Amino acid sequence: MRLFVRFGIRIVGMMTAMVVLLLIAGLLFVVFHDKIAPSIGANKGLPLLLWMFVIFTGIIFSYILYCAQYLGKPLVYMMAWIQRLAEGDYAASPLEEQPIHKRNGKLKRPFRLYLEVLHHLQKLTEVLHTNRVEREQLDKFKQDWGAGISHDLKTPLTYIKSYSTLLLSSDYSWSDSEKERFVKEIAEKTRHLEELIGDLNLSFQTDFGQLPMEANDGDLTDFVRRIVADVANDPRASEQELEFEEDGRLVASFDPKLLGRALNNLLINAVIHNSPRTRIAAKVYRTDRAHIVIEDNGEGMDEDTRRYLFQRYYRGGSTERNSEGTGLGLAIAKQLVLVHRGDIEVTSEPGVGTTILISLPLQS
Repeated sequence: MRLFVRFGIRIVGMMTAMVVLLLIAGLLFVVFHDKIAPSIGANKGLPLLLWMFVIFTGIIFSYILYCAQYLGKPLVYMMAWIQRLAEGDYAASPLEEQPIHKRNGKLKRPFRLYLEVLHHLQKLTEVLHTNRVEREQLDKFKQDWGAGISHDLKTPLTYIKSYSTLLLSSDYSWSDSEKERFVKEIAEKTRHLEELIGDLNLSFQTDFGQLPMEANDGDLTDFVRRIVADVANDPRASEQELEFEEDGRLVASFDPKLLGRALNNLLINAVIHNSPRTRIAAKVYRTDRAHIVIEDNGEGMDEDTRRYLFQRYYRGGSTERNSEGTGLGLAIAKQLVLVHRGDIEVTSEPGVGTTILISLPLQS
């Protein structure tokens, strides 16, 4: 709105100046016609009148050209800027370019009229550039994820095939303990495959909004305690210190299956991405909502890892340990929390640790 007001003021000012020039020309013509022309004679007066007409016409025409340049130059500049955006050139920052600034760094007067438009174009350029960078990053994540998921699916199948071949081989006579060890390995790799396929299936369900949820009021404190106990008994957590801090009974509305999967994913992620003997604690408390906190004093995360932590296909880690999984676990955890009309936040600092805060509605 302010742009149109300023633009209108400029146009009115320029037209007023033109009217003043025309009035001055008319006044001089009258004076010349009534006072000067009779004294010098018609033969000399007519050429002089023509010269005056040519001079004033040139002045008015020059002023019109000045006005057109004054108003048109920024428009041409902005059209060129929009053309660059249309061609996918988002990296440049035209608002910082020298041609539109004075030596003192201020915008030249013609461009000040379009200051708001220039700032909006600058913001649009930055947003488009950011979106391109994020899209390229996501494409990279997808490529890495495709290679990783192929490896993760192939590895357990290789184990299952190898141990099955050994058990079925007639060239060897295996003891009962050896057979039991082979069967346990097959069962473990089969469980891992089921988890991978389950992650993929759950991811597709959240994509298409086909995730069935049955939320009921329940004791959230006892529920989280049982999830922590289950993770503590997982072989992968044998070298970690898992704790649960109780703060009384808290009733909230949740789907045990879906929320349990989300908490399990978050806790297992803390287990496998931290060094041995890391303290991983969970606690539940209440304000106007129910809150679940999962915190550790482990490796922590840098800004990039924290930024993409819940990004689908991201398979980053804060340690050098190999991570098994689809790269969908934390993205699924976030979606399952959102399905509960909840929120999830993460804070982390390298070398200090990570804290994840989940907020859920209280009982329905």
